[in-house]
Amino acid sequence: MPVGKLILLGLLGFVMAEVAVFLTLVWVFGAFTTIFALLATSAFGLLILARMGRRFAGRLADILSHRDFGRTVARSSGLLTTIGAVLLVVPGFITDGIGLLLLIPAVQQRLRDAAPVGRSPPASRVLELDRSQWRDLPERHVAEDRDRRPKGAPKRTPRP
Repeated sequence: MPVGKLILLGLLGFVMAEVAVFLTLVWVFGAFTTIFALLATSAFGLLILARMGRRFAGRLADILSHRDFGRTVARSSGLLTTIGAVLLVVPGFITDGIGLLLLIPAVQQRLRDAAPVGRSPPASRVLELDRSQWRDLPERHVAEDRDRRPKGAPKRTPRP
C-alpha cells in the first residue's frame, strides 16, 4: 500500500478516535461540560503560547543561527512545550492529553534523553581557515592533482 494512503488512513483513524472520545465524554458528563472542557484546554494552550511567544521566538532564532542545530534543539525544552501548547489548542481530547504530557518537565527530559539527535563530533584532524587563508583553484590544478594522486589517497589542495 502506498505511503500516502497509509497516512490518510492513519489520519482518518485518528479523527474517528477523537470523535469517539468526544461522544463518550458527552454521554458521561453532558454536552455543556464537555464543550467547556474542550474550550478551556484550548484557552490554556493559547495562554502558554502567548506567554512563550516572544521569548521562544528569540531562542529559536538563536538555535537556528548555531551550526549544531540538532543538539541545541534536543537540549531546548521550549520546543517540546510549544508542541504541547499547540496540541492543546487543537480541538480534541486525545491531542489535549498528549499536549498536557508534553508540558510535564519529567516527560520532556525523558524525550530529550531518548532522542537520537545530534551529529558525531568532528575528527581530530580538522583544520579551520578564515576566508583570507584559502583561495579557489582553477579546475586544471584540481585535475592535475587528481591524476598524480595514488588510488585511495586523500584529496589535498596545493598551498599558495
